[in-house]
Amino acid sequence: MTRAWLLLLAALGCTAEPSMVEPVAGEPAVRGRCDVDRGDAFVDCLDALEAAAPASFGHDALPDIVLGPPAPTGAGGSLDVASLGCGGRVTLGFAGAGIVDGDGDDVIVFENAFATADGSFAEPAQVLVSDDGETWFAFDCDAAGDADGCAGVTPTAAHDADDASVVARAGGDAFDLAAVGLTHARWLRLVDRTREHWPDGMWCEGAAAGFDLDAIAAVPR
Repeated sequence: MTRAWLLLLAALGCTAEPSMVEPVAGEPAVRGRCDVDRGDAFVDCLDALEAAAPASFGHDALPDIVLGPPAPTGAGGSLDVASLGCGGRVTLGFAGAGIVDGDGDDVIVFENAFATADGSFAEPAQVLVSDDGETWFAFDCDAAGDADGCAGVTPTAAHDADDASVVARAGGDAFDLAAVGLTHARWLRLVDRTREHWPDGMWCEGAAAGFDLDAIAAVPR
């Protein structure tokens, strides 16, 4: 609804009904708590990794491999990742301020996408967020098409930890809490949708199958 219509409704004593975003049915609650604040912009804890076989890359280095800034920075194609496998999922949390809705995008997800002649190579995942760890809201993710709205599409551009929390310099895929009707979130879940994007299953085999999580940064407010 345009600003002009809102002003007209207000002048007539009317109020517009807010658009409601429905939570995702059947999403499980988090398993534990996230109490240790690492003191930076990145996720503080790994709640659960439910990888799909045969993915195992990076699992022996959990949780540290998915905490902190993306690495190596500025190049894309990082090997400092944990693979989810096709259909796998991971849930991570913030102990500090968490993700706060502000002007523009609020959280950035880094995968090891890399540039190609056609744009980038993507193993997409859908992003879900929750403030209480029980009720989850999902961002739209066109995994079967061009992966618009998904994570795992845009290569990392950041050259250091400071860049990684600044949308204009970070690269990765950024998301605005306002799109799902939240003003704050402490939990983020990634659900791999690689098989929809690559239906021949070519990228669902091997230890590094599916979405490869590098890092998650909340945009400072």
